[in-house]
Amino acid sequence: MQGSATNADALRFYAERFGVTRAVLPRVLPLNQVERLTREAPLSLEVFGFGGLCVMVEGRCALSSYATGVSPNTCGACSPAASVRWEEQGGERRVRLDGVLIDVFQKTEKAGYPTICKGRFRTRGVVNYTLEEPTSLNVLPILADLVQAGVGAVKIEGRQRSPTYVARVTAIMRAAIDACARDPAHFVLRPEWMQGLSALAEGHQQTLGAFHRPWR
Repeated sequence: MQGSATNADALRFYAERFGVTRAVLPRVLPLNQVERLTREAPLSLEVFGFGGLCVMVEGRCALSSYATGVSPNTCGACSPAASVRWEEQGGERRVRLDGVLIDVFQKTEKAGYPTICKGRFRTRGVVNYTLEEPTSLNVLPILADLVQAGVGAVKIEGRQRSPTYVARVTAIMRAAIDACARDPAHFVLRPEWMQGLSALAEGHQQTLGAFHRPWR
C-alpha cells in the first residue's frame, strides 16, 4: 500500500485502521523530520538509503503513465519491463518506452534503468537531460545519524535491477550497518564502501537528497 504519509497522524491512522507495522517514508523528508517521526509514530520506520531519486511525487509519475497507459502504483515500476525496448543501431544503444525514444547511449556509456524523467531530449537544439540528471541517493555518510534517530531499516531500491546489483549493494550496506551498530559513536565511513557504491550508482552524482538541506 502506498499512501505518502509524511506526518505522525497519517502514520497512526494506517497503524490503527490497517494494522501497518512498518512504513517506508518518502524521499522528501529532511533528517530532523525523520527523527521526530521515529519518536511520535506508533510503528517502525524505514528510509530510502541507496538508489535513484525522482522528481515526481512517490509512485504518481504522470510521464510514465502517459507513455505506457499504466500507473506505476498499480504495475510496480516507473518503466514496466513489457514497455521497455533496447535497440542496437550504428554502434549506439537506444532505449524506448512504448515507442518513445528516451535516450541514446554510446557503447562506452553506462546505461541505467530507463525512465522518461531521466531521459535526454533535444530542446532548443541541444540534447541534454531535460527534466532531471540521473543522481543516486546514498545515506552512508549519515548512517550513524539514522541509527541514532531510531530508523528501523534502510531501503535499497532494487526495482528492475540485476541480482548482481542487489547482491553488491546489500553486501556493502550490511557491512556498514553492522559496523555502525557495534559502535555508532565511533562509526567511520570506509572509502571502499563509497567506491563500491559509486560503481553501482545511477549517473555520475551521489547526494544525501532531502535528508540534508543546508539552506533551511
